[in-house]
Amino acid sequence: ADDDAAWCSGIKRKIREVSAPLVADDREPPSEGPKPTKAYKNGDFLNSHSARSVRIMCELQEPLQRLDAEGVQNIIMFFGSARAKPRAKYDEAVHEAEFQAAEPDADSGAQAALARLRRQAFFVDSYETTRELAMLLAEWSAQRVAEGKVAYHVGTGAGPGMMEAANQGSHDAGGKSVGFGISLPFEDRLNPYVTPELGFEFHYFFTRKFWMSYK
Repeated sequence: ADDDAAWCSGIKRKIREVSAPLVADDREPPSEGPKPTKAYKNGDFLNSHSARSVRIMCELQEPLQRLDAEGVQNIIMFFGSARAKPRAKYDEAVHEAEFQAAEPDADSGAQAALARLRRQAFFVDSYETTRELAMLLAEWSAQRVAEGKVAYHVGTGAGPGMMEAANQGSHDAGGKSVGFGISLPFEDRLNPYVTPELGFEFHYFFTRKFWMSYK
C-alpha cells in the first residue's frame, strides 16, 4: 500500500510539472513575419543542380515566346566554318602572321600558324558567296512579305566566320536574322550582325540544336 501511495504521489508530481506554465524568456517578440524569396526568383536555386530541368525548360520556352512575338515562322539555317574571314580581315591576319614568323626569335609555332592561315585562303571567296546568298534570301523574303506571303529569316549559330557572313548578308539587305549562340569561354558575345531581339545564348547544346531545326 505504501508503495502504491508513493507511486501515485510521483505521478501527480510529474503531472504538475508538465502542466506548469512555461516561463517567458527575455527575448523580444518578432516585429513581423519572414518574407521568403519566391522559388522562381531564387538565384541560388535556379543555378543549382536541382534546377537543371527548370533551366532546360527555359531554353525551350523562352525562344519560342520571343520568336513568336517577332513573327518568325520559318528559318533557313546557314552552317559553316568559324575560321572564315572576309578579304580585308584575312589579308590583315596573314600580314600579322608573316611579321610574327619573320621575327629572329620566332619558333616553329609561328611558322605553323602562318601555314595554317594560308591554307584557309579558300574561305575568303566562300565568305563573300555566303554573304551574297543571305542578302538575296533577305531580299526575296521582303518581296514575299510585300505580296502578303510568309517571311523567311536567315539563321546561324551566331558565331564568326560563315555564320557572321550570313548574318551580315541579311543585315546588308535590311532584313532581320536569327542567331542561336552558345556559351563559350573564347566568345563572350554574338557576332555584330545578329538582330538583337533575335539573338539567343544557350547553355545546353541539345536545346540549341533543337531550335536550329524546329523552325
